[in-house]
Amino acid sequence: MRRFRILAVTLVMALTLSTASVFACTAVYVGKDVSADGSTILARSEDQGSGAYNKMFVVVDRVENVPGRTIDDVNGFSYKLPETTYKYTMVPDYSDAGDGTYAGACTNEYGLSISATVSAYAKPEVGSVDPYVEGSLREAALTEIVAATCKTAKEGIKLLANIIETSGSEEGNVILLADQSEAWIFEVYSGHLWAAQKMPTDKVAVFGNQFMIETVDPLDTDNFMYHKNLFETAEKYGWTEKVDNKVHLAATFGEAREDYSNMRTWMGHRLLAPSTVGDYKTESYYPLFYAPDKKVSALEVMDVLRNRYEGTKYDGALPENAGLRFIGVERQSQIHVIQVKEEYPADISALQWLAFGNAEHSVFLPNFSGINDTYAAYKVDGERPNYDGAYWKFKRICALAEQNRSFYGQGVKDYWKLYEEHLYSDIQKAEKQMLALYAKDPKKAKQYITKLHMEIAEKACKDADHLYDDLLYFVMDRNGRKLDRRGGPFVASVAIRDAANMKGYTLKWIAKDKTITLTKGSTVYSIIAGDLEYKVVKNGTKTTGKFSETPRVEKGITYLPFDFVSAL
Repeated sequence: MRRFRILAVTLVMALTLSTASVFACTAVYVGKDVSADGSTILARSEDQGSGAYNKMFVVVDRVENVPGRTIDDVNGFSYKLPETTYKYTMVPDYSDAGDGTYAGACTNEYGLSISATVSAYAKPEVGSVDPYVEGSLREAALTEIVAATCKTAKEGIKLLANIIETSGSEEGNVILLADQSEAWIFEVYSGHLWAAQKMPTDKVAVFGNQFMIETVDPLDTDNFMYHKNLFETAEKYGWTEKVDNKVHLAATFGEAREDYSNMRTWMGHRLLAPSTVGDYKTESYYPLFYAPDKKVSALEVMDVLRNRYEGTKYDGALPENAGLRFIGVERQSQIHVIQVKEEYPADISALQWLAFGNAEHSVFLPNFSGINDTYAAYKVDGERPNYDGAYWKFKRICALAEQNRSFYGQGVKDYWKLYEEHLYSDIQKAEKQMLALYAKDPKKAKQYITKLHMEIAEKACKDADHLYDDLLYFVMDRNGRKLDRRGGPFVASVAIRDAANMKGYTLKWIAKDKTITLTKGSTVYSIIAGDLEYKVVKNGTKTTGKFSETPRVEKGITYLPFDFVSAL
């Protein structure tokens, strides 16, 4: 992801070099044969040039037989739409950002999902021969163009290729597309040169801001597409790099490997397939696709996009690594993990997990494609903070948590991790209900998933407000003194009803002695708000324990400390 416009051909490479460390994204792919639930997974963090950048989440309705419409970018590029366009979801910038829509990630009614883009950079000599074209196709518009007009990934590639070959591209991009049958990676190297590869179903990929397609067999038209003059142009100007007598596209067209992007690519490999990657080397061309050591779940992909090189000598917790570019960077604005379900009806076939703020200290919330609308907080517009907006609710927690990751942030991460795991379990049950309803009445199924989206988003926004209040009080209470003077690190609080639901307990209120009981099987906890001690009976044996923080009542809701809840 990048937020700049190329104003003149002569400035192309200067701008590229000066902004490569500012505007960036990280992408993840998981093939359906190696995902935990058999879905194809596309994921990406959208990283900005600044830490505060409002994003929204909206549904764009299908339009039937309306001629004369266009998608217009602020750079002067305009794309004429067909009379009928498709319904899709998107994650756009706030409307007065001034640099285009930047739809980010889309899922449409035909089961097509697109994540765009990961910005990438070509060799200077490539730009000299075929420079980017000012006023042409950019990331800001291309995602929405494909979602509105294409039914398959391959159709999306052909459309983008046609636009780039005829009108040009203003920037280098890497785009991921998937439908229910196949997934593709599409790379734009210069003003007009491009290539695409079908992604294998039994492999995974993680990469930073660099071109990644490796060796290509020009005769393998089932798995590759490319500009008709791609190989001839490279050969004519002496760019061609070969491995095993095959042209290696990343080495042929892309800039040399450097730590800013390549370390993220290496770390992704280390996370998903540690058995097949060694120590990090800057100059290495790490493979685009490789087999994971075990099947990969959407939850694990979320954690990849949070990663700060933990467990390595590059760990972000070490002071000497403060200047490194991590995957889980503080200037993320929206982060999405899209699961494409092969056997589902096309118009409800994608499940998008969406996080606002920074993945490290935010939460991924599920949304089925096919929803009719989005929750009001997702549509709050504007550049400045408005805490009715979902982005700002989650981002302000991140901003506090990252002032001290071990003392403030870990408690936030623990809270959202349990929250996500519970949602992940619940959404699998919801999928069954959605499919059962769809078999009888597709309209009712879409009403159901829209209502589910609203309920999940509303609750998460309320819980985010409570978590922020907890954390802000904790930070203020320790302001001006040593952090450990008033006890240990931040511990979030959890509503007792949520604790019961998450851990499978039955909740009961006993009015006469103001006791709340949590019961599961032969285990019974007895809790009184305001009392630091609790009683527990396990298999007939009675004991007492102490909370780390006294349970309290706020607005009629009893809250328990997170460490107690997580241990239930």
